[in-house]
Amino acid sequence: MRCLSFVLLFVAQAAWARVPYQPLAEEVELPPVLEDEIYERAIYVDPVSESRAAGCSVTIRGGMPKPEPVCLETDSENIYPFNSQGVIEVETGKTLQLWCPSGFTTHSQSLLTATCVSGTTFKVDGSDYNFKDLACKSWPGFKAIKSGAKCNGGIVIRVGFEISASRFAEQMQICFNEEEEVTRYTRHQLFPGSNYYETGVDRITFQTAGYFNGKNVDKLYTQATQIETINRDLGGDADRFFDTNKNVFLARGHLGAKADFDYAPEQRATFLFINAAPQWQTFNAGNWARVEDGVRAWVSKNGMNVNCYTGVWGVTTLPNKEGVEIPLYLARDGNNNGLIPVPKLYFRVVIEPSTHRGIVFVGVNNPHLTEAQIRKDYIICNDVSDRVNYINWKKTDIKAGWSYACEVADFLKTVKHLPALTAKNGLLV
Repeated sequence: MRCLSFVLLFVAQAAWARVPYQPLAEEVELPPVLEDEIYERAIYVDPVSESRAAGCSVTIRGGMPKPEPVCLETDSENIYPFNSQGVIEVETGKTLQLWCPSGFTTHSQSLLTATCVSGTTFKVDGSDYNFKDLACKSWPGFKAIKSGAKCNGGIVIRVGFEISASRFAEQMQICFNEEEEVTRYTRHQLFPGSNYYETGVDRITFQTAGYFNGKNVDKLYTQATQIETINRDLGGDADRFFDTNKNVFLARGHLGAKADFDYAPEQRATFLFINAAPQWQTFNAGNWARVEDGVRAWVSKNGMNVNCYTGVWGVTTLPNKEGVEIPLYLARDGNNNGLIPVPKLYFRVVIEPSTHRGIVFVGVNNPHLTEAQIRKDYIICNDVSDRVNYINWKKTDIKAGWSYACEVADFLKTVKHLPALTAKNGLLV
């Protein structure tokens, strides 16, 4: 379950150039910004050279306090960068800040400024501490706040950490349609060190975060409820489409993947229902996982900074007793309109701004189709996957999620709710 420009100039300025966030008034929509016009700040750097002073180095995978604070650049909204091996580097005498809203096991305040001494030793309030000892009393909470801006087909929601009323550390943005209760896409970045994410971070319960109009979305995703819902829509006999023992059920499918984020607090912040859509588990654990893992590993291997849009398109169907294909939803409103649709396709757009290259990975979210159905209704752009050698997938395995790849411009001819992305220099292969 494990990605490019927003249509909003605000997004390009506030999120990806990391300047102070200034909300727009409601109903304000700015002109589209092409991907190659966005300023990308390469803050994730290679390891320091041997000739440079040793300073401090903290390996994110295995070297962090638990519960883990949010690591920030001092007096900035930026989450602290890491190098291509997933290591936090701080020069001797320089600082970073740590945020624990519940306070620390060593200090009562919620925000600490830590000065590098050497190695993993930092000075806080005049005393030296091993970085691993600067733990939170409890895990930092995350928020999903409306930006006041629009995206194509929804509103822009910022996911991250509210350090203060004027300081929000953002990790990703989400284009969410409140009427249909569907996320069009999420946007985040991958860096050279993204394949060195923390391991062993517990999965937590998905949260509605104030969206979905008060529904118990967690219950809607339970296997008993989803079978009941689909059985009602199909007019009975839905049990034949589910087999728990073979992972044939609808899971909470991450869009921005947990493993796409190195820090544990960021991984926890992916457990939002607005960052998920119903995904057949055979596909979720099959080809979609292979796409997520393969992209992340390839980006790290090649030292890239890329932008990722991950989203869904269309509504998949199952046949009722009469053989009529019925669209699938987890809920309905008072007028019987479908809500929380089961997507027809999952996609991930990956664009490297520095070279203006990109690619789209597409996966079919229905293990019950025939090859003829897929070729007729689920392939929406010319397949160029034979040029991709960094995904270890089984492309034509329907149970694992029939998958393919496309050029960005070709894909955007059909999927209209994405921003004006460009990949004018060809495929990212």
